Amino acid sequence: MRSGQQSEVNALASVDIEEVYGQMDQMLRERPSPLALYNKWESQNWRVADLDFSEDKEHWGLLMPGVKEELFRIFTQFFIGEQAVTDTLSPILLAAPDEDSRIFLATQVVDEARHTVFFKKFFEDALGISGGLNAVLAKMKPETVAGFQKIFDEDLVQATDRCRLDPTDMAAWVRGIAVYHFVIEGMLALTGMKFLLRVFRELGMMPGFRSGFTAVARDESRHVNFGVGAVRRQIAERPELAREVEEVITGILESAVKTIEPADRSYAEQDGIEHPNDLPPPLRLNPREVHAFSINSLTKRLRVASLSEEFCQGVEQKAWEYFGAQIDGFEATFGVDHPIRYYDRGEVELV
Repeated sequence: MRSGQQSEVNALASVDIEEVYGQMDQMLRERPSPLALYNKWESQNWRVADLDFSEDKEHWGLLMPGVKEELFRIFTQFFIGEQAVTDTLSPILLAAPDEDSRIFLATQVVDEARHTVFFKKFFEDALGISGGLNAVLAKMKPETVAGFQKIFDEDLVQATDRCRLDPTDMAAWVRGIAVYHFVIEGMLALTGMKFLLRVFRELGMMPGFRSGFTAVARDESRHVNFGVGAVRRQIAERPELAREVEEVITGILESAVKTIEPADRSYAEQDGIEHPNDLPPPLRLNPREVHAFSINSLTKRLRVASLSEEFCQGVEQKAWEYFGAQIDGFEATFGVDHPIRYYDRGEVELV
């Protein structure tokens, strides 16, 4: 193992994700330039090969089957997302309007490839599935998460293809940034990372995953802050581009909510889990906390990027409506209370 910061990725298991997110918010306030973010990339570089998943393998075997199934789904969605971004980011890089942005986006391509390798190693070493993403997908039970599929199969492909077809089209470029940096990373990824890392930290489990995923979160913090700055600068030069971002966010928001809160899955009968109190305390996550974080994660970045307050408030209101519809849809499909109802009634023991 090499000396210096790059060999210390395993030490990140002890870092509270709230520290990373606090630094992320500090960057949002400081508004770093693309080259400042590039310099941070150099100082925060890390190697997947340095990660040790031996304890994770042991811990994985201790988890309840239903919990493992849900975690497997979440891990797989992150794996799909990282590989999809690795494969499709280059048109955004090539269409960037200035050299500093291209330099930073080149580091993001490297980061996304490294994240893909991270999940490949994690699935192999901890979960015992070799063969990359195709082998992982073969292990999943057939299911459809419509919002996730629409974002990655349609919205992402269309956004990057517009940049590929005309790299000079700045409207297409800001739309691509809105999909990538505001929604996929700034809303979906940051939400999943926060709560996954918090759960495993409180459980005292999966140290290899915590180390690598914390490093991934640091990387994503740079990416998201780049996207916010890029959109802010473009809107300052051409205010009409704000409308492009508004259209993208409006069009993709429902799919993002459906990804965070699917209405087509129920785990109530697995492992005898009929109530959140049947789970270990660290796994008792109030869905409203998750929903609120995801909405705030998106809208605070839209505000810094110079989107209007009226639009941001509209996004907040619409997102809450979409979450409500997902909860109602779950209850109509399965004929049982959504877990959120137990929290709303104060029935969940949080100690």
